[in-house]
Amino acid sequence: MMRCLVGVMQPFDKMSAPASSSKRSHGPAAHSADRLSSLPDPLLHLVMSFLPMREVVRTSLLSPRWRDLWASVPFIHLDFKEFVDATADSFVIGVDDHDWLKLDENRLQKFGDHLLLLRDGAVPLDEARIFIGGADLSDKYDLWIHHAIKHKARLLHVYAHRFLRVEFNDRSMIRSQHLKIIRLQEVTLTDTSLRPLNFYFPVLEHLELDCCIVNCVKNKISSRSLQTIRITCCEVFGDLEICAPNLNHLYILDPVFGGHAIVTRDLYSLVTASISLSALELYHGILDGLSRVTTLELHAPLLEV
Repeated sequence: MMRCLVGVMQPFDKMSAPASSSKRSHGPAAHSADRLSSLPDPLLHLVMSFLPMREVVRTSLLSPRWRDLWASVPFIHLDFKEFVDATADSFVIGVDDHDWLKLDENRLQKFGDHLLLLRDGAVPLDEARIFIGGADLSDKYDLWIHHAIKHKARLLHVYAHRFLRVEFNDRSMIRSQHLKIIRLQEVTLTDTSLRPLNFYFPVLEHLELDCCIVNCVKNKISSRSLQTIRITCCEVFGDLEICAPNLNHLYILDPVFGGHAIVTRDLYSLVTASISLSALELYHGILDGLSRVTTLELHAPLLEV
């Protein structure tokens, strides 16, 4: 199992060879017990969750105890930033205004495919984080997201660098009785995106849209299971209606309306709401469904003559 994935990693992971026996320490530390390896698998998985995914796989080289441990971790983290290669002739991405780096899409694709192929599919996923950075891999990202949902991910976090198109639609999504949290960052949502969010995930409790573009003719978040919605710095092109009868917490922070509005309706269970508007216009529709809220925090610019 490991040989295939390590083989994919070796061209861009400069692994140091193990020290020869003549150079090993012969002091007390050399004979001390490996207390880390003696921990149970769940604790070791927790330690591994703080590592980049490529480093998680490389732990298989530590000892026989670790050889297949990575394959049963309850998470997948696929981050394009781990595959930036300044020497590769590949897709160029701008990390910021002053730093241009190159993404090796070929190695990212091979690593992602092998990772999902060799991972123990019988282990459900607590979380899947897929950070997208290559336009030519859009179909591949759809498959990875599909894989995560199929393997019972409870948290799905998708970040699309510079608004690379990610479609949540009937073609790429499957129904899940396990997905509870969705976080979307810099994702462009279209007409077919909201239907899966509303109807495919009946236990979805938490939805975050951060710096997303909502570009739909008819936008409606109408999930009956949602308890928390957080919309931060999103651009809304077309009216967005929020109608979630079991919603407890609503956060709408600094949206850009693009000539349209966010409307709230039938929020019968709402307890707290935080609304922050940086635009000069206060769209009254955003307050329509807040009549039963018990705690309201509202920040809006004051208009002066």
